[in-house]
Amino acid sequence: MAKLSYLLEFTINDGQLEAFKEKAAGYIKAVQAGEPGTLIYEWSLEENGNRCMLHEVFESSEALLTHFANVGPSLPDLIAIALITRLEVFGDVSGEARAAVGTLGAKHFTGFAGFTR
Repeated sequence: MAKLSYLLEFTINDGQLEAFKEKAAGYIKAVQAGEPGTLIYEWSLEENGNRCMLHEVFESSEALLTHFANVGPSLPDLIAIALITRLEVFGDVSGEARAAVGTLGAKHFTGFAGFTR
């Protein structure tokens, strides 16, 4: 199955930037150590520190599901300090993976043209 990705936007609650950064660091450590199917896992802050974009690329829908199983239990703690304000999923996602990201209000985009090098 082809790679898939998503772009997740968080809006960070006032005064919670440092707590958000600490949680992100914990996620990065866990994902890097335990999820070889997560190919890209990049957190980027807006200049004013109010928003964060999380770009993730997975080798398959199964890798996405593994990721959700790993981070899902602690996600409410993160959402308590930074709301998910956008989730856009790109690629051919399995029904099970679609249902998983659907719980977070995902919008799906299917490729129709282009290339990857």
